[in-house]
Amino acid sequence: MRRWFGGVHAWLTPWRILVAFGVLAGVVGVFGLQALQRDVHTRALNSAVFSARLISSLVVGRNVTAGILHSGVLDTRHRVDMDADVAELANRHQLAGLEVWSIRDGHLIYADRQHPRGETTLPSRELIRARQGAFATVSTDGRTGSTFDVFLPFDADGDHVLDAVVEVLLPNDPINSAITRSTRLINAGAVLAALFGMFLLWRVRLRLRRQEHTARHDPLTGLGNPVLLAEHATEVLKPDRTCAVLLFDLDGFREINDTLGRRAGDDLLVIVAGRLQAAVRSCDTVVRMAGDEFAVLLSDLDTGLDAQQTAQRLRQVLREPATVGLLTVQTEASVGIAVSPQHGADIDTLLRCADGAMYHAKTGGLGITMYDPASDTRDERQLAVLAELRQAITAGELRLHYQPKCRPDGTIAHLEALVRWQHPDRGLLSPYAFMPLAERTALIKPLTAWVITEATRQCAVWRADGQPLGVAVNISPRNLVDPDLPAVVLDAIAAARIPANVVELEITETAITTDPPRAHATLHRLHALGIRVSIDDFGVGYTSLSQLGTLPVDTLKIDQSFVADLLTNPVHETVVRNVIQLAHDLKLSTVAEGVESHDIWTRLNEFGCDEIQGYILTPPLPPDQLTPWLADWRANSHQHPQHSERRTGELITRRP
Repeated sequence: MRRWFGGVHAWLTPWRILVAFGVLAGVVGVFGLQALQRDVHTRALNSAVFSARLISSLVVGRNVTAGILHSGVLDTRHRVDMDADVAELANRHQLAGLEVWSIRDGHLIYADRQHPRGETTLPSRELIRARQGAFATVSTDGRTGSTFDVFLPFDADGDHVLDAVVEVLLPNDPINSAITRSTRLINAGAVLAALFGMFLLWRVRLRLRRQEHTARHDPLTGLGNPVLLAEHATEVLKPDRTCAVLLFDLDGFREINDTLGRRAGDDLLVIVAGRLQAAVRSCDTVVRMAGDEFAVLLSDLDTGLDAQQTAQRLRQVLREPATVGLLTVQTEASVGIAVSPQHGADIDTLLRCADGAMYHAKTGGLGITMYDPASDTRDERQLAVLAELRQAITAGELRLHYQPKCRPDGTIAHLEALVRWQHPDRGLLSPYAFMPLAERTALIKPLTAWVITEATRQCAVWRADGQPLGVAVNISPRNLVDPDLPAVVLDAIAAARIPANVVELEITETAITTDPPRAHATLHRLHALGIRVSIDDFGVGYTSLSQLGTLPVDTLKIDQSFVADLLTNPVHETVVRNVIQLAHDLKLSTVAEGVESHDIWTRLNEFGCDEIQGYILTPPLPPDQLTPWLADWRANSHQHPQHSERRTGELITRRP
């Protein structure tokens, strides 16, 4: 039964559901149209009966009495009078003929002059029906063409005893014209509605196809994406079939992207995608995973050796020189291979194994590596850490420490939240012990959500205590391309009841270059909500000046590698001074990271740096230690850094 329901669910695509509703609406429309036509015809017949009753009352009722009907003979005077009335109505095209028949035996009592000779008795069928009440029929071969024949029971003396049957023949042309006109209008409306419905179905079909294509394909290269890979893997991966996943990562792509520009990098990705697609079989699937990473799903292989040979051939194809812009470049790739079913039976497992193999190939400069479960001790440790971390998020083992940012006048208005893990066995762990693993998996999403929620909650506590502080949270590349990130941040702000502009998200330059279109879209959505954005570790990534001018960024955080030897390295001093000037020209603020000495702080103030952060203030502290530190600092905030060497030294020596 479950398999049956699963098959039905797979068959019920949005398009098929829409077509089914369209067919149902068409069937209902046809029945409705038929009912409407019947209603029009019935109304026409009722109108004919009404007209016949009026004529019968004016012509027959005035001339035919009960005595005449009982005798069965109409005298000459009344006949002439009736003939005159009938002739006048006929001239007006209101009457085609008139007969009066005896109710007892159907004998003809009166007939107009056009009545066919030899027709002297009313057929028993019409006679019986007329005794039951008035009725009308359409005659197509009457003596004057098509007519409405209306049969009316006639009571001459009003004693409620039927004396005769009056047959009134009405011209069909006026009534039929009305019916035809109404029918044509109905049919025309139905045709227009059907054409409009078909047009809507066609438009919806095109839109659904575009949406389905967009959901399964990469917009840059036209290749499939991980969604399409998962769908094809469901069809291909079987226990009795040998398949393989090849994971390609381009070597040196970031240098090309940084040197020649993002457009040149995109052009190279398109070339790589085209070469891979052209070099595989029609039964194989090539997709772009993210950034410069591609995956190839090989189906129906004889052995795993075929996968290695295919990887070598594809790698050789990628080595062929490619023209990007005005330059010719040669592309190298590191390839990881995982074979099904020996390395895994599902696409997620195969991708994880291929990723591990590709990591070894890249770090070892091996080019191509087949996944080896026996030597994958790194993966086992990672799985253990990830399993513990997943439990730590829900078990309340995570902690947030906060490091302040200080302005030249000594004011502290912003804090950076830094996550720690209070491991039950290993003690307090820094983020370097678990964040790199989390960022490579979907676990980064709930971990980041927890950090944002906790940081905004603590920010609300401080603000409720009269401390107008803002809080900054670090966001990983995987978070930045997550379409749910703006909603997560907005929910946390709403729950904490704090202004959106006191929350800042710190992103690295690498996060922006991983998937620029999606990263830009997410940043613009966040900025539209009023959330501040800063670029962390600025100067060591790959952000181009053209990107910096279009990104919705508020702050640049100068990497500590430039700040640490600012006083002894003229190159770094120049870099820092020019970054600060550039930021101010772009209406951005600056934060210098890793400030360790009073002299460096003084030089940064001379350059116009807006804020500094580092151990000269304090290392990151938990909230219960940071709150008294803030009170102590603010009590001496009047002391400018240029004149507070003694005080700063005291703070450094007293830091926990």
